[in-house]
Amino acid sequence: MVMTTTEGILLAVCVVLGLALAALLVRRRLQARRQHLSSEGERNSVLESVLEGLGDACLLVDDRHHIVFANRETGELFQAGGDLKGRPLAELIRDERILQFVRRLEQSGAKWAEEEFRVGILSNGVAEERFLVVAAAPVKLFGDASRRHFRVVIRDETDRHDTEQIRKDFVANASHELRTPLSIINGYLENLLEGDIEDHAMTRKALVTMQKHGERIARIVEDMLTLSKFESVGEKGISSLRANSFSCRECVEDVVERLAPLVEEKKARFQLKFPPAGADQIRGDRFYWDQILFNLIENALKENKPGNLVISVTMERDGAAAVIRIADNGIGIPRADLPFIFKRFYRVAKHHSQKIKGTGLGLSIVRRAVEAHGGTIGVDSTLGLETVFTIRLPDYVPDAAPGESGGTAD
Repeated sequence: MVMTTTEGILLAVCVVLGLALAALLVRRRLQARRQHLSSEGERNSVLESVLEGLGDACLLVDDRHHIVFANRETGELFQAGGDLKGRPLAELIRDERILQFVRRLEQSGAKWAEEEFRVGILSNGVAEERFLVVAAAPVKLFGDASRRHFRVVIRDETDRHDTEQIRKDFVANASHELRTPLSIINGYLENLLEGDIEDHAMTRKALVTMQKHGERIARIVEDMLTLSKFESVGEKGISSLRANSFSCRECVEDVVERLAPLVEEKKARFQLKFPPAGADQIRGDRFYWDQILFNLIENALKENKPGNLVISVTMERDGAAAVIRIADNGIGIPRADLPFIFKRFYRVAKHHSQKIKGTGLGLSIVRRAVEAHGGTIGVDSTLGLETVFTIRLPDYVPDAAPGESGGTAD
């Protein structure tokens, strides 16, 4: 059979059309596949964005326990640098209990699990104890349905535990501090009710003792209320206090005058050194600065033996910032105690606490008051030589005023 020219042309046209149609179908399939992959990528990108904004450490791990995704908080929590993607989970989390927790979830087929762990984490090369709440659940990643993935969220609850422990310690210490004076007062009341009230000498001794311990209870309560006030200040800082400019030197001189009987008892000398008048101004609530300086100077007097005690109070400018130092040449503070002296009810010399009556809250109030004014306070001490408290206040430009040089007052 011989094909005519017309038939040949028609056949060629059919072949061309068939090839074009096949190419069009392939192209459409490729476009659909690309759109599908793009949609899956966008969905996964959205998922990662959600996980990135959680605020807690969050990871996605595959069935081989390799990291598919880790947000910024994960690297910060575990002090891990670089890209974590593709690395084994065991390289990031060293605690075997957490790894076993994820394995148990995988093996059980559960939809969700949560558990708290007390772990040690290296922070700047130093091991720190942390309380971590780990929650894990299986998830499906778009475009990878053949493999199982797990979402692991790690929430750091250390601050909550610390706050709870502080609350428990505070209640226990406050109860202990109040129990002793209350027991003494009740003991004397029982004696008086049993008939000793007829003995005027005994009655007077009992009343004087009860008054002294009643005043101690009142001071403890007052100090606790003061601490509560500063804690309620929180982030409001100095704006929630009655902030005015005043002379730091005048404030110190007023405190020293109030402590005159104790100064005389301890035979102490004072050295005051301040910038010229006007340049010695600080900004804050004068009432609480009286308390700050009163507590620090009173401690320097009470905690040291009478004799050649010299207490120096100085102020200098570091740029626009004010630096105030209260130093004494007394017995000093053991270096092991220095990190704890601003804690509530903490006393350095436990054997000394019955002789020196105080609430154990003074330095806690000082720290809270300084921080409420936007400042910081630190302490350094050498046994038998000196103790120095250093307060640094934020930048403040004092009012211009004609000055007089600071000096020394004995």
